[in-house]
Amino acid sequence: MSDDYHRPTLTFPSGAYNATQVRLYGLGAEIGLSVPGAPAPFGDTGMYVETAPGESITDEQRVNALEVLEKYDSNKGRQDIINGNIPFPKIPIRVSYYFKIDLKNFGTAVLSTVGGTFMLGSSPEQKTSCGIIVGYAYEGHTYDLPKPKIMIIPAFPEPKIPADDSQFDAKEPEGYAVWLVDKLDECMELEMNQGFIEQLVLDANMPGKRSPTMYASKMTMGYRSGKLND
Repeated sequence: MSDDYHRPTLTFPSGAYNATQVRLYGLGAEIGLSVPGAPAPFGDTGMYVETAPGESITDEQRVNALEVLEKYDSNKGRQDIINGNIPFPKIPIRVSYYFKIDLKNFGTAVLSTVGGTFMLGSSPEQKTSCGIIVGYAYEGHTYDLPKPKIMIIPAFPEPKIPADDSQFDAKEPEGYAVWLVDKLDECMELEMNQGFIEQLVLDANMPGKRSPTMYASKMTMGYRSGKLND
């Protein structure tokens, strides 16, 4: 693998260099858009997301909005709507990100996050999305993760992966995306394990396999005769 692979294309939305920027690379989630009074389906999952209560629009605005959403029903079309590249009624709109997880014998599960409800052309107060992260870049170098991470991220994926960005731009047609975050941003990682109850519950909690740093274990060992040891 060439050394160029480890050279991310540094970009900074604010226009100022950010020394603590972390670039996350991975599979982006599907985008769901909905408007007040009209639930939006989660693809072919049979699930729907409702808009936030308290928002109201006219019947004409709702009809016009639904026509646009029906016409631009691809992920790229929805991203263009969010970015303001497609004319859309000036109404509140809710953005959701979701992806399906194949559980083999159990069917399909859906992980979704609500990115917020906001007026198009403005920015939501809090951005939230999700993705399957396979690598990251920090301080000008790119690194692979040993195992993909399912993450809830406090940012929307970028509209486009910059050219020559650690070669992940070549994977954009396959659904890959990049998130620009700061190393001090809070996020959430979801760990998935699939197996028998015996493996995940019984065997995993046998003596010797539990983490010695567990809070309950420390308290049990430190508690004697009704008081904590000094």
